[in-house]
Amino acid sequence: MAVQNFVIDLIEELLNDKDLSLTEQDIRFYDKGTTAGTDEALDDHIRWRNARYFNEDSNVIRSSILIIQLPFEKGTEFVNFHVGELYRLYRKDGMKGVLPTVKKDIKGIKAMAQQNLALVEQFGDYEAIKEHLIIRPLNYDDKEKVLAKGIFRRIGDMALVLYISLGRTVQGASQNILSTMVLREFAQGWNVDEQEAFDRALENTMRLQPPVFCYITRGLGTEKLQSKHVRFMEDESITVDFNQPMAPPLTTEQEINGAIAAFYPGVLERLYQMTGENFYLVFSGIYDVHIHPVSGNFKVSSMRSTLSDMNRTANRRDELLSRQIYLYDGEKKEITVV
Repeated sequence: MAVQNFVIDLIEELLNDKDLSLTEQDIRFYDKGTTAGTDEALDDHIRWRNARYFNEDSNVIRSSILIIQLPFEKGTEFVNFHVGELYRLYRKDGMKGVLPTVKKDIKGIKAMAQQNLALVEQFGDYEAIKEHLIIRPLNYDDKEKVLAKGIFRRIGDMALVLYISLGRTVQGASQNILSTMVLREFAQGWNVDEQEAFDRALENTMRLQPPVFCYITRGLGTEKLQSKHVRFMEDESITVDFNQPMAPPLTTEQEINGAIAAFYPGVLERLYQMTGENFYLVFSGIYDVHIHPVSGNFKVSSMRSTLSDMNRTANRRDELLSRQIYLYDGEKKEITVV
């Protein structure tokens, strides 16, 4: 009962905020185990969330949620708040601790949606959006339901997925790329070969986020870790000792979805040149990939154990990319699951 009273008070506060301009129709509370009923737009949104976060084809609410609808001329944007998290914050800091967070998220997503509205309206025009296409790596097994709606290339238990970049956000020293998955229904009117769009997206991603090796060092006179990036594709004089325990992983210059660097044109061939032999790839997450020559010091069993520990203890669900070890054959130019 206390939680329900909290939700009622929160909704009243949001409705009274003139800057938000929300109506009762824009705010929906759903308890765990319920559905959106006859509201088709919300039902589709809930199905999409369940597919994306839980890999389920279901319209049943997994946990109590407050959904704010932000209507625009063409479509609706949804803002989701887990009631359990808000209530814990409420018990700690009261409504004065909850309201600023909720209002900030609503206003931020509203402004972002307005900013990207022009691009969203062009989703069906390939020439208009082709420079915004990028590729993101996802785990196929955990995302199978949502990937059924998208365009992707499967490699083992990984999927290289076609997205549209909506720009960047900067928080402190970190950057995030805002993007949305290209739904197959959007691409039906492109009148372009799917492979052509995919290749364009991979080239865009490589240009925006070049492949690098990332060396981790400690700054002089400080315990703070620092990263040093080395571009290696154009400079054949660059060498790496991949048999060292602290050999640098392959990533991208912004270290965002850095594992995609392994699939850029020419990168695996360049790594084969650098190692001088076939090599294993260990995708420790979506952020990077470790390279180990076949004749090197690392056994496959050790790689499996390390990867399993990483996925269990260090990676959030959306950061996990693979549970497999991969082998690149330089003669065949093929990457396969070991």
